[in-house]
Amino acid sequence: MEPAETAIFRPMNLGPTEAPAARILVVDDDPQVRLLLKKLLAGAGYAVEEFGTAESALDRIRAGVADLVFLDLQLPDRSGHSVLKEIRSDPVTRLLPVVMLTGFASSGEKVRAYEQGVTDFLAKPFAPDELLPRVRSLVLLKQFADEHEYAEHMIVTLARTIDARDPYTAGHSARVADYAELVARRMDLDETTLLELRRGALFHDLGKIAVPDAVLLKPGPLTAGERGVIQKHPVVGTELLAPMKTMLKSLPIVRFHHERLDGSGYPDGRAGADLPLTVRIVTVADIFDALTTTRVYRAALSREAAYEIMDDEVRCGWWDGEVLRELRAAVAELPGGALRPRYR
Repeated sequence: MEPAETAIFRPMNLGPTEAPAARILVVDDDPQVRLLLKKLLAGAGYAVEEFGTAESALDRIRAGVADLVFLDLQLPDRSGHSVLKEIRSDPVTRLLPVVMLTGFASSGEKVRAYEQGVTDFLAKPFAPDELLPRVRSLVLLKQFADEHEYAEHMIVTLARTIDARDPYTAGHSARVADYAELVARRMDLDETTLLELRRGALFHDLGKIAVPDAVLLKPGPLTAGERGVIQKHPVVGTELLAPMKTMLKSLPIVRFHHERLDGSGYPDGRAGADLPLTVRIVTVADIFDALTTTRVYRAALSREAAYEIMDDEVRCGWWDGEVLRELRAAVAELPGGALRPRYR
């Protein structure tokens, strides 16, 4: 059986295969430190690359090839803090474990590194019997993160495929995610909440996988039974995503994006304070995109016509008026007046 610490996620293969060694990057301007770490890590079966400057290492880090980075706090061309900040701001490397190497670090420097997302600290000189168990744990953490990232990628692909079932709604989920993100940034939501909001928006219609084409693509009015089928999709989507821990905080968006503030929506009749701000934002973005794109049953409305309808519905108590105002302002600021949707 393959050891847990070297197992990585890969597609099913019919022939025998061997997991590649986890790749560790050592970034330190002291050649003796690099040599010692390389000797210890390579001896334990890891593939090691060493770098004396930040920029030389960042080219490899940006490529997404690393499973773990040892990063010196002080480098000749950039500080370790600067490198760490770049790693955490890039979606490709945001989950990459980073261990900060330091001969001495003040409490302020450590607090700053923790705020930027450092995984661990390793003081120089270091003991091999402490180093290797920590490395095994961190590499395993990265491999688990890779599995979740891959699973999430597959769900995004599925969401895109569901959009593509109807040529009139192609790109809908990505546009809703982008509109929602624009509004959320204007309302100063933090980065963690933005990520949860974007995930929920991308996957909000996932449950439509269970809706037959005859209902989903019907050009005329739906029967009561057909409306019932459509109205189950938030529940189905929630059930499909519930096993994914990374989706836990995004599930309310998936389940409640058809609820209304006055309690007249579906599937649960939630109202008012029971609908989080992230849900309110995605709901408004969803409705706006639906109104301003062509559907099988009607032509696209102009933005102004859409705003008029939505203003009336705000007065009816359905939607959050502040969210709608921020959406309108965000759309007005779009370069060229158009949104270029992204699945990411």
